[in-house]
Amino acid sequence: MLVCAASGCYNPEWEVIENQNSVGSNQYEGPQSVQECLDHCGSQSNCVAVDVDLTQQPPTCWPHFSTDDLLPSNVYTQPGTNQYRLIERCASGPITGF
Repeated sequence: MLVCAASGCYNPEWEVIENQNSVGSNQYEGPQSVQECLDHCGSQSNCVAVDVDLTQQPPTCWPHFSTDDLLPSNVYTQPGTNQYRLIERCASGPITGF
């Protein structure tokens, strides 16, 4: 599933993989919504994906800064967590390497 999140000064395109997370991230505290998690990742030049745990209120964000985190050997089923992979930023081309 592809979604576009229009917020702030960018308009990234995301691939959403439901019930999935990856190893290699650290929790980012502060966002109060899925959109704020996406905004945070989208504003970081080296962020390639973010896992959002929807079982928590507010949702918890786990940004990824390496495409290695997204390799099949590092991906796991996690009910209630969606992984948003950054496909394209508005100011640059597609994110590649996974």
